[in-house]
Amino acid sequence: MANTLYKHKKIYLLVLLLFTMTLQAKRFVYNDGVILNKTEVKIEQMANELYRKTGISAYLLTKKNLNGKSIVQYEKGFAKNFKPPYAILSIVLNEQKVDIYNSIDLTNTFNKEAILSPYPWKGSIIPLLTMKKKYVSVSAAMLNGYADMVEQIAISKEIKLKSGIGSTNRNIYFSLQLSIFLFLLIVFGWYIIKKIKKR
Repeated sequence: MANTLYKHKKIYLLVLLLFTMTLQAKRFVYNDGVILNKTEVKIEQMANELYRKTGISAYLLTKKNLNGKSIVQYEKGFAKNFKPPYAILSIVLNEQKVDIYNSIDLTNTFNKEAILSPYPWKGSIIPLLTMKKKYVSVSAAMLNGYADMVEQIAISKEIKLKSGIGSTNRNIYFSLQLSIFLFLLIVFGWYIIKKIKKR
């Protein structure tokens, strides 16, 4: 009888421990089927490390449509449930909207304009979204932009994220997009020169 009670007590404590861990587990990615599962896992890894080391929550919100609602309204609605300090990177896929919304205390910890820049040599999201391999490029773009954001925040707090993707991967993406941009520029220039010569 005593052994049975002891076994039941151990099972009860194990269930209680698992339940407590589940309650304490933080979810940082709200994915509406926009990014790949492996991308979600990597972003969760970076988010958890940032939170553990700084207490800062960095979220990724993805939606396919907002049905008329602005992306800022969407972010503000989510932010009501979050405790500062937080940063939210959002994408609405079918409406081609990308934004970053953050609590005031994180205003100077990262460069929002640079991350969201459309220029290949500067932006870490939008240039990749112009590549037409739909979901693969969206996953790459959001991972790239999210990593850029959280690594800038980490640097501002004088810490390093072991789970970060580092500048090497971002530089590969930038180089690829810049190459495409330069190629199009050359083709356009060649077309203009040809037109002028015909005159």
